[in-house]
Amino acid sequence: MRQRHAHWPVIGALLLITALIVGYKVIVLGDNPGDLLPTTQYNVALDLRLNGHGEAAKVRTFLPTSDRHQLVLDEANTSPGVHFSAQSEELNRVATWSGAQVPDGTALRYAYSVLNTELRYHIPPELQIPSSYPRSVLPFLRPETDVQVDAPEILAAVAAAGADKGSVLERLQAIYGVTTGLTARPFKGTTDALTALRLGEASCNGRSRLFVAMARSQGIPARLVGGLILQPGSKRTSHQWVEVYVAGHWVPFCPTNHYFATLPANYLVLYRGDETLFRHTSDVDFDYAFQTSTTLVPSVRAREILGRFNLWALFERLELPFSLLRTLLMLPVGALVVVFFRNVVGMPTYGTFLPALIAAAAGSTGLGWGILGLLLVTLVVVTIRAGVHRLGLLHSPGLAILLTGVTVGVLGVSLIADALHLAHLARVAMFPIAVLAITAERLYLSIAENGPREAAQEMTGTIVVILGCYVVMKSLALQMLLLGFPELLLVVVAANVYLGRWTGMRLREYSRFAPVLVKGGV
Repeated sequence: MRQRHAHWPVIGALLLITALIVGYKVIVLGDNPGDLLPTTQYNVALDLRLNGHGEAAKVRTFLPTSDRHQLVLDEANTSPGVHFSAQSEELNRVATWSGAQVPDGTALRYAYSVLNTELRYHIPPELQIPSSYPRSVLPFLRPETDVQVDAPEILAAVAAAGADKGSVLERLQAIYGVTTGLTARPFKGTTDALTALRLGEASCNGRSRLFVAMARSQGIPARLVGGLILQPGSKRTSHQWVEVYVAGHWVPFCPTNHYFATLPANYLVLYRGDETLFRHTSDVDFDYAFQTSTTLVPSVRAREILGRFNLWALFERLELPFSLLRTLLMLPVGALVVVFFRNVVGMPTYGTFLPALIAAAAGSTGLGWGILGLLLVTLVVVTIRAGVHRLGLLHSPGLAILLTGVTVGVLGVSLIADALHLAHLARVAMFPIAVLAITAERLYLSIAENGPREAAQEMTGTIVVILGCYVVMKSLALQMLLLGFPELLLVVVAANVYLGRWTGMRLREYSRFAPVLVKGGV
């Protein structure tokens, strides 16, 4: 009886040690597990195309800068044969490409990644317009060509909306109501504030200029902001919104998309002021597009927490990829998933931990393409085995021929996939050859010893378990949690100890013996 329950003290000790270490990190070091949750990283690439006709050409645009809303990372410029420069000019960072003899079809690219944080501001309801502002803010009270601050119609609209009296909040609410109430229209060039008011309709730039003009007319500094609304895909459309100077802060407003004192996380600021996004030599053909994709990555706070983890620093010193560290830490978790499927569910698989290894290898291809690659390897194995069987070869030489066939088959699949522009399937060659070799050997032996039907059942079970392993191992939240709290692997060990003493019926057996169980009253 004592031996029957001997595993419980071990499980309890492992869980207690884990709790003590995690408690120390949370209470003493201040590490919040919630800070380790992944965040969305936007990967942006600006693609430019010029037909310079072999003459001098120049393109000018704006690049994002890091601030409390956005962190810009991994900037890279690709501009063969064209000079590139980036410099700060007043509020913005300006990029310029120029060349003395720019040929037709010149392709340029500027790529970067951004980590964005949503900003929300609270404007005190009792706050009044101050009697003076810092000198740096005064330019944002003046009229401009397209921001007619002193126009009688603008002032009349302000009075009609009730934006000429009350607190700062009340005035901004009234201005916001006027500009959000304009009828939407597609962007067709610059719309000044007065035109937007007269027409009663405008795109984002007309709404924003009217907002700025009405705010400035009441002594509230305001300015235009230009940038992108980040969404996966390709786009040419930029966006404009407003920042208002309130109590020492530039508070964002977007009357087009109805954001009051809020800047969403998917807004990317490229410039501030009434600017034109692109300027270029007039006699060149010019085209552009922003390509955007998203990935889940560690948050800024998570990077700070993980910086204390020695393995993280070790991998950086050895110049090993971060993905390898994540894979190593997740393999024990994948193995636990395999144990659960085999011991509790009763799912047959090729080998004990082979599904976890295949799921880890599928991280470079994606699950669907990884499974397809596995099935193609299976097809190669079945075909080669049929030929080897007819030759009557011994086991080891047959396996050696099989390994050669698998290697050639995988490389062939990659070449064909590359020719068909199937990038994910082409990466099947990145599967560790040892994993493929073990898979081929297991399949070979299963067909030889148990027959095609049993081998097919094991293949089905293997694919189901690979799916379970992939879903769990691919979870970035779980990866970050293990990176920040690697002691949680002790919980994995405890779970294996528990499953190692499993004596209950497997789930598949309930289905298999259902008639007997029903007759027996179970």
